[in-house]
Amino acid sequence: MKLKIPFARTVQNYMIEIQHKKNVANWVNGWRFSDYRMSMLHSETHDWEKNYLPIDLRGKVVLDVGAGEGETAMFFLQHGASKVVCIEPEPEAYGYLAFNQRKHHGRVTAINNKFELKHLQLPHDFLKMDIEGYEEVLLGVELDTPAAIEVHGLQLCDKFKAAGWRINTTNTACMKGYGCVKYAYWKC
Repeated sequence: MKLKIPFARTVQNYMIEIQHKKNVANWVNGWRFSDYRMSMLHSETHDWEKNYLPIDLRGKVVLDVGAGEGETAMFFLQHGASKVVCIEPEPEAYGYLAFNQRKHHGRVTAINNKFELKHLQLPHDFLKMDIEGYEEVLLGVELDTPAAIEVHGLQLCDKFKAAGWRINTTNTACMKGYGCVKYAYWKC
């Protein structure tokens, strides 16, 4: 059985997609990202609004660990941060991040390095971390500033909760152990 989609519906979806691309293009004006990052910006932005914006970023310096190409730096600056210090070890992502640093000189600092605890000594008011499971390095560290980190895996979430972090589940599937990324908050 062949499914028929009405022509008007197809055109409507196409127009919605074109408008979405225009909105994203306007939103990222002055920033450069790979096609991969551009395609994920819409869905990621919803997550960031939900999980980072309850924290007042106005005038704050953000330490962005796992900064990717600078997409969260852009997000933080657009929501009032005064500066974002970005740490990103992956060479291709860092290439885009370095470009974005040049375009936003003084507001973005790009560091091409794996995260080390010494980076916590960099001046900052808020820590954002998304390093795909390596966030465990923060367990046992008494942070001086508020932090929001993505925690990957249920066992690691349990460890952060036991260490006094507030845990926020991103979706109901995660509560059951599927597709699990949770956010952990320190002093926020």
